[in-house]
Amino acid sequence: MNGKTLTVGIHPNSENTVLLPASYKQEGLLYAAFGTSVERCHISFDSSLKKTVLLSENLYKNLRIPYRGKAALLFHDNTVYIGPLIGIFTAGFTKSALEPVRGRSLFFSKLLTMDLPAGGYCYLFGAHQIQWEDGTVNGFIFRENGWEEATVPLPNVVYDRLPNRKAEDEAILQETKARLMNEYRIPWFNPGFFNKWDIYESLRQDERTKLLLPNSVLQPSAKIIEDMVGHYGTVYIKPANGSLGNGIYQLSRREENGLTARNAKGEASFPSSDAFLDELQNLQKETPYIAQQGIELIRVNDHPADFRVHTNKNRLGKWTVTAIAVKIAEKNGITTHISSGGIVKTLAEVYDDPRQRLHIVQKLAKTALLISSVLDEKLEGFIGEIGLDLGMDRSERIWMFEANSRPGRGIFAHPGLTSVSRLTKRRNFEYASYLTEQSILFPETLWKSP
Repeated sequence: MNGKTLTVGIHPNSENTVLLPASYKQEGLLYAAFGTSVERCHISFDSSLKKTVLLSENLYKNLRIPYRGKAALLFHDNTVYIGPLIGIFTAGFTKSALEPVRGRSLFFSKLLTMDLPAGGYCYLFGAHQIQWEDGTVNGFIFRENGWEEATVPLPNVVYDRLPNRKAEDEAILQETKARLMNEYRIPWFNPGFFNKWDIYESLRQDERTKLLLPNSVLQPSAKIIEDMVGHYGTVYIKPANGSLGNGIYQLSRREENGLTARNAKGEASFPSSDAFLDELQNLQKETPYIAQQGIELIRVNDHPADFRVHTNKNRLGKWTVTAIAVKIAEKNGITTHISSGGIVKTLAEVYDDPRQRLHIVQKLAKTALLISSVLDEKLEGFIGEIGLDLGMDRSERIWMFEANSRPGRGIFAHPGLTSVSRLTKRRNFEYASYLTEQSILFPETLWKSP
């Protein structure tokens, strides 16, 4: 929903009326809508109103508008839509009034109090808070006095912020998502955690992106690992569904026979790749693993370094680059993950020369936008945000190591990245507004999307 935002207020001494600025005047309006709530009403226009929309108190309550906020207007099919109404979906709720989602409550409170770029309202909810029989949600809003519960309509769009794969796999959450999308036609964006192998296959099968990928093998045999270590010198073993660098091993050949395996906790020696795989299976049980070619990365002060690049869709539904950071490994670290001792720097801290910095930005941005577009084409659902781990070797060739649909926000702890942190959040709300508009105006086209 684009255009200017209006303050939403209450019009005293009237019934079932919406009062709009005269500049919005048009014929045939019969209904007002907020989220999935729709009421028949009288709609009139007032030349004294400029930046305000007023509703009769009964209409304000019937539409379940939770507070006097700012919203955009969209006109379609005899209806004025006030919104967007964005539902942020998560799990792990508690009974605490101060921290309804424990340690994540602060993050969500900041998200809910952002000045939404396209106006609108936002609330936090889980599967158990939906009242299906009357199409409402007992959601959480955040106001001056802290967290409050409010009964609101089902939203125009759902922004998925489930915390982990375990929550995502719960049957009730899967059923909730399916019901909102299939029965109510509510767009649900960032719908799932990526599987590393699915991402690799999607990009490998496309001529535009296959050369960006290190050679990778799913569930490698001991012989394949032996051959890869012999050919590349270094091989990484990664869980297909891992995150935050957990469970990653770096394999290299010992000077004598056998392999050296290093992880975040230290290193161990194995007489053969068979022995390493036996140990891995004992530790990780049935977790599927990927073997990935090691890349000789650029170095910063003799430390290996790679890049985190965030992409987000904007209010036009187009991919944009919103953040680039340099991640630098510990002296002998096997990955650049912050959880493994890596540190974050801005491009300006690493590249003094503005021309060189621009050159690096252009290479990374071009690659990130290409990967985001290809994944968007090939994967199901509405994807609004991707975090990419890109490497650059000493010949400046770009390599893609990982793509994340729920990128960690650890890089934004760096004070030099505060403004782009806000931009990534703004873009998610812009995309929510775009999806709302498309679902109202062009539902047939929107639901043909992958």
